[in-house]
Amino acid sequence: MQSSSLYEQFLNTQSKDQRIALWNGCGTLEKFTLGNQCYVAKVTQVPQDLQHKNIKQTSFSLKRKVRSYEKEQLFYKQCVDVLKDICIVPKMFELHAERGIFVTLLEDYEAKGFINKNTANIEDINKVIEWLAHFHATWLEEAQIHSQFEEYGEGNYWHLKTRPDEFEKMPSGLLKENARRLDVALTSTRYKTMIHGDAKLANFAFGSKGVIGYDFQHVGVGIGLSDVMLLLTTVLDSEGLEKHCELLLDKYFQALTTQLNRNQSAIVGKDVENDWRALWPLVWVDFHRFLAGWKPEHPKINDYMKAQSAHMLIKRR
Repeated sequence: MQSSSLYEQFLNTQSKDQRIALWNGCGTLEKFTLGNQCYVAKVTQVPQDLQHKNIKQTSFSLKRKVRSYEKEQLFYKQCVDVLKDICIVPKMFELHAERGIFVTLLEDYEAKGFINKNTANIEDINKVIEWLAHFHATWLEEAQIHSQFEEYGEGNYWHLKTRPDEFEKMPSGLLKENARRLDVALTSTRYKTMIHGDAKLANFAFGSKGVIGYDFQHVGVGIGLSDVMLLLTTVLDSEGLEKHCELLLDKYFQALTTQLNRNQSAIVGKDVENDWRALWPLVWVDFHRFLAGWKPEHPKINDYMKAQSAHMLIKRR
């Protein structure tokens, strides 16, 4: 790998402050301190013998995982500076990649006063929704193919084109029969943006200055509501979704419009809302389709998700 002062110092640091294993043996987060600065090194490599209890790993799925680390480094290289005064993300110091090993050197957000939460109240959820709205407004375009981010491909980790193994595992029925038609509907929207792609609560931390978002392995082109949907699956149960979704969507579109106006964008927030809000059931069906093939007993397949799926599938019969 190409040498650099910070990277070499990381390699030569004898004692790491903390080492955290990443998903399924794909690497570590290593905290270290140099002088008064606290850093995190995200060191990732996809094992050739990667195993997962829910589904057999294929060469296709291994390549998808490697691609996620490439996309994350591309995002840090191309996009984080644009977000400086819009929403908080970790400062990136250096990127290294060689022979399937990726090292991303970042500031330690915990040292800046941000903390993770295992649960979130409505105030917390609203803060993350505002972060997402500002993020989406920054990259929003009226176009079938997003001019800036075509090289990233589609955002999130469950879209149909990259989940053939899970699709094959799905039981027969309306959900499987309509999967491709629903995918076309989602990818044919009037407005597209860069989405986070894995906007679960665990990928945000809270501090006095607001919310910081991180873990950009699944960024790419899509509609903002897929991020909102995934967030809500991690913070609300079925009853909470029924009670709060409409107000939270109102909050999202208000924040999106406000940021579009700040950006002096020619795009009208109400037009985006009209285009995307009708797709709210569809983003739930799309995620349901993935879960049905990946882990059909997943607790996220709750009454609210089933109701959204039933509503959309009946409409499309």
